[in-house]
Amino acid sequence: MNTKESSTYHHGNLKDALIEEALLMVELNGVESITLRELTKKLGASRSAIYRHYSSKDELIKAVIRAGFDKLDAIIEPVTTKDEAIINRFREVGEAYLDFALSNPNIYRMIFGHEVEQQREESCDITDEESAKGFHTLIALLLEGQEAKVFKVQDPMLQATYIWSNMHGLANLCIDGHIHVQDHLQELFELSFDNIINGMKY
Repeated sequence: MNTKESSTYHHGNLKDALIEEALLMVELNGVESITLRELTKKLGASRSAIYRHYSSKDELIKAVIRAGFDKLDAIIEPVTTKDEAIINRFREVGEAYLDFALSNPNIYRMIFGHEVEQQREESCDITDEESAKGFHTLIALLLEGQEAKVFKVQDPMLQATYIWSNMHGLANLCIDGHIHVQDHLQELFELSFDNIINGMKY
């Protein structure tokens, strides 16, 4: 083992460092910028050391995707459990989602875009609560609203997907540089939110 590799292990967990560095690479230059060669250079670890943690680049990408979802979930989950009215929490979830997308466009594209679609679908099952925690906290909030007779009793998975698709559309249009959307984002958000809530009200 070379000196640089020893230093990497000495200062921290290589497995965690790989994910942190890969996420930074995504933030700066997109998911296509992740290469094992660049990671070994940045971390001072050999390729064989990386392969001890991830059997292939595909497996590494899957772990990076999960880490990207974790970043989003860490923002969404606390909002859904606030001691506030349900509709207020829904508004804050939508605002937090858009803020994450616009503040982290390359990570957002990675976890929802087509570039690594296969790896995402293999590593993140939206129907599984454990691998889609943020989405399922939204479902839990919808169920809370149904039980409180704030929202109609409908399939919460479909309701959550409908809400997500609306926010996702706004986020994508804004990220992709559509000036009309960027210039009217707040008004479009308010219109979307009002229509969503009015459509779901009990």
